[in-house]
Amino acid sequence: MKQKMKGTMTVVSLVCVVLLVTPVCTAGLYLQGVKKKNNTNQRTSQSDHWALLFAVGTYYNAPDEDRPEMLQACDDLYNTLVDSPQLWQPDHIHTVKGSQATGQNLIKELLRLKQNSDSEDYVLVYITTHGSQLRNSNGLPLDLPPKDEADGADEFLVMYDGFDKWYAFIWDDMLNFFLSIIPCKGMCLIVDSCYSGGFNDPPIDDVNGKQYTAESFSKGFAEDVAAQGRVVLMSAEENTLSYGSIFSGYLTSGFQGWADFFGNGDGINSAEESFAFAQPLVSLQTGGDQNPTIYDAYPGEFPITTS
Repeated sequence: MKQKMKGTMTVVSLVCVVLLVTPVCTAGLYLQGVKKKNNTNQRTSQSDHWALLFAVGTYYNAPDEDRPEMLQACDDLYNTLVDSPQLWQPDHIHTVKGSQATGQNLIKELLRLKQNSDSEDYVLVYITTHGSQLRNSNGLPLDLPPKDEADGADEFLVMYDGFDKWYAFIWDDMLNFFLSIIPCKGMCLIVDSCYSGGFNDPPIDDVNGKQYTAESFSKGFAEDVAAQGRVVLMSAEENTLSYGSIFSGYLTSGFQGWADFFGNGDGINSAEESFAFAQPLVSLQTGGDQNPTIYDAYPGEFPITTS
């Protein structure tokens, strides 16, 4: 994953047309054929767990950028989740990898989560691919609306054809929008990529169309944020690289039992406990060059697996 996009990128309004209009319209047609499942006979508790595991790993016309370890990390996480049948059912976990990991398919899958999840459910979204920061044709930082980047640059994730088509990427604000329309009791987003620390945008207020910020809390939005409780686990800081799938590997090890062993011992491996387990190990293995980060607006601890 230690790669920067080669050359500079010209980002104009066509980005919004191509990525927001065309894929969303296509995804909308796709969803017309998807009916919300009746989970009455499937639920073992009040809440269901839904997951999207999205690993690119291979790249069209760019074999030097391939990272097969991303695909393996995705498989390892899937196997770890289904080992906790009390929480996870295989048909509630969608895995998208390799050549299927396009921007359109990512949007389709996020809309599918919106269609299936409800306010009592838990949602896990895992994305691993190359990441970088938006630059204009002059190499200067680019922050697409809304202007919310302190360093002036949005972060983005490269899709399967991202090294062949300049517009084949998903940027942080766009991902945040689709995550914010998924109804759920809690959401865990895991991003394993370079510059992933920039994917810590607060949920969008679906009533006022505004992002929650620190100032929002002081104005009384805290309860609404908790209702959309989101925890984001990111493999690196906003301005640093991420190496291989080291972060994913340690996180998954945490979900396999080490998180709760070193955590509170309540029988649940939470997102927060696994991050606390993984973060120092990643930093140690990379000599401090990679420092995972967390954004936590979920009340309590987000359950991932059982011990």
